[in-house]
Formats: sequence, C-alpha cells, structure tokens
Amino acid sequence: MPLDDALMARLDQAEFWAAYLFEDDAPEPDLDGEEDEESLKAEFHVGGGLALVLDLDVNNGYFNLALSAPELPEPADLGWDDQAHFHPHVMRWSELDLLARALALQDPQLRHPGPVLALLARFVVLDEPDDPDAITPLMDAAFRVMRPSPLDGLRPETRGWFELRDLRGSGLCWRAGDNGHLAVEQLDRPYSAPRDLYSLRTPDSDDFPFTAWAALLDRARRVLATATTDASLHDPAIRAALSRCTTGEGRTHVASLVEALRTADAAHPVLLRALAEPVSRAESCWAVEVLAGLPQGSLVKRWFGPSPLAAGRSWELSLTLATESRPADHDRILTSDLNDTLKQAGLGRAEIAGEMARQEADGTYVSVSTSVDVLIRDDLSHGLSLISQILRRHNAADTAELRYGSSPYDLIPVP
Repeated sequence: MPLDDALMARLDQAEFWAAYLFEDDAPEPDLDGEEDEESLKAEFHVGGGLALVLDLDVNNGYFNLALSAPELPEPADLGWDDQAHFHPHVMRWSELDLLARALALQDPQLRHPGPVLALLARFVVLDEPDDPDAITPLMDAAFRVMRPSPLDGLRPETRGWFELRDLRGSGLCWRAGDNGHLAVEQLDRPYSAPRDLYSLRTPDSDDFPFTAWAALLDRARRVLATATTDASLHDPAIRAALSRCTTGEGRTHVASLVEALRTADAAHPVLLRALAEPVSRAESCWAVEVLAGLPQGSLVKRWFGPSPLAAGRSWELSLTLATESRPADHDRILTSDLNDTLKQAGLGRAEIAGEMARQEADGTYVSVSTSVDVLIRDDLSHGLSLISQILRRHNAADTAELRYGSSPYDLIPVP
C-alpha cells in the first residue's frame, strides 16, 4: 500500500496541503508537539522492483523524490523541492501522466487523476510541447479529489503549479545524452525568461539514474499495454461505443460503452470503474484514451475544450519599500495587506523576498529597504491600480519603487 494510514490521515487535512504546496497561509509547524518527529513516506510501485519513493518532511518544508530499482543498492535521488536549494525538475508532464495511469492500473487506491498527480506534479518541468488544454483538466481533477471544494473551474493550485513549473520560452532542450537516455538542459536562456532549470537530469550528470528511470517508464508502458490485450475488446459493439466516446461529445456516450464492456466481460476492472463510477470526468476520459489507443491527452482536449491557462498571462514584479525611519513592522503589514488585496481580487499575490541593511560606524545595522515579489495575473492595469492603492494607504507611494521582475527590469510608474 503506497499510502499508509499515517499519510492518508495527513492527506485529509487542509493544513497538510497548505504546507506541501508552500502556500503563504500555511500554518507554522508545532515543533514542540509530536509532529516534529513524524516521517512520512509514499512508495509508488509499478512492478519489477521499480518504484518511486517520496519522502515528506512537512515541518521543514523538504520533499525528496527517489527511484528504487533492483540494480540500485539504495533508492537514488531524482530531485528535491524546498524553498532554498531546490532541484525539482525531474520529469516531463507526459511521463508523470504515464506513470499515474500505470500506478492506477496497478493499485485501485491510486485513482487517476488523484494523489499521484497532486503529490508528484511538483517534480514536473513544463516546456513547449506541453499543452495547457490537455493538462489543466487532469490537474484540476486531482486537486479537487484531494482538496474537495464546492467551487468549479480552474483550481488555484493548478494555476500556481503551472506558473511555477512553466519553463516554456526559457531555452529548454531535451536530447539524448551519451548514454542514449533523454536528458534536459537550458540553452541560450533569454533574458526575459523568468526561471532557471534546476535538475539532476542533465546530459553530463553522473547523479541521475538514467537506466533505471528508462526501465521505470518502459514498465509503465507495458502495464498500460497489458490492460488492453483482452481479445474481447475487439467486439464490434465495444468498438462502436468507443468510436462514439472519442468525439467532442463523447462523455455523453460513456454509459453505452460501460454496457458493452460489461456484456463482453472484457475491461480491466480499474478502467471499468473509471467509466462506470468515476470520481471526475477526467478519470473517464483517460480510461477511454487507453481503451481506444489514443495519444495521451488528445481526448482530454476534445472533451474539455480550451484551458483558461491557454490565454492566461502573468507578470512578475519587484517592489522595493523604503524602511528607514519606518516602524519595524511597516513593510510586513503593507505586504500582508497587498497580498490579501490581490488574492481577494483573484489577481495574484505578494511576499517579502529579502531585506537590505546599512552598517553604522558603531557596528549596528539599520534597515534600509525590503524587496517584495509581486505576481499579477491577467489584468496588469488593475493589478497596478491595487498596488498604488495599498502604497498610498500606507503612505509609501512616494518612496516605493516598482519594476518588472526580469531583464531589463524596467521601472513601472505607480499610478
């Protein structure tokens, strides 16, 4: 069982996800309680002795992904994520989706989309081939399963994850290294690219277990292929029902496919459950893709249409607040007010990134300024207007400096 009772109990707690996703309103850990000695681990086995091992140190905000394989004396690190020295860029979206499908077929507890995507998506790196139309519905469904909410539409977790892992336009290049295995590197990074690549899976890496990783993916592909080998799946009634399900309105024909599969007693039980008793429409969708032999994500795009992320834009800004001769908590109060205002408007967030101080002749330090990272989504002019309102509310408009967060770091006039 990959998710033991202790981890399952934590997955049901809102504060776990707030901490795991590095949300700014995550509760401070109670280091005086019993949780400070708690160690959580999930092992995702695809068979053949191959497994992903996720270690979760929630209190310290450190999450490590490793790979266990018969030829490895101990699990080999694939990547890790924290808020300091992270190396989270382990796999492509298509690889995670493949693994999640195979794991769902191996273990009914791991419904897809569900815990595998919600837990392991932080180790994905997105680049040009990754289509938000094919990705968004699955990630939305995964977070909706793990963090139930009455709200429909784009999940904030999905958008936050996508923005953080989106390296499209940053010079990312996937190529086979000298060992013949796929690796990633960042070439000719544009000045405007907001993020760097942090990965062990580079062509010259001696640390990434390339051979074992390739075996893991190959095993996952075989699991999916084996799930559709029953000759009864070629029954004309099943093929006709599948054909209807693979159209844009295919979701309305799933019941007839279920009936045909039950009559022929042909489908893998996990695939049949995904069609007959889905926890989300996305679960039925990937099951139809597998049964019809469609490329990953191709039917998702037909069933769900354009993703809100496809047309979404975001701007990373840097706000410098003068702190000299100000109350000690002035910058934090202002930043908190700005963050709350942007979040309530659905426009973004703000958080303190660092502070500058000047050393006096007597050796003491005087705070000079605080740097605040600001994210504005979709409507820059409205976001700038709110920033202006908050700065004026705290009497900081005349001394604050606002710039774009990437080169050439142009100054932005405060309205």
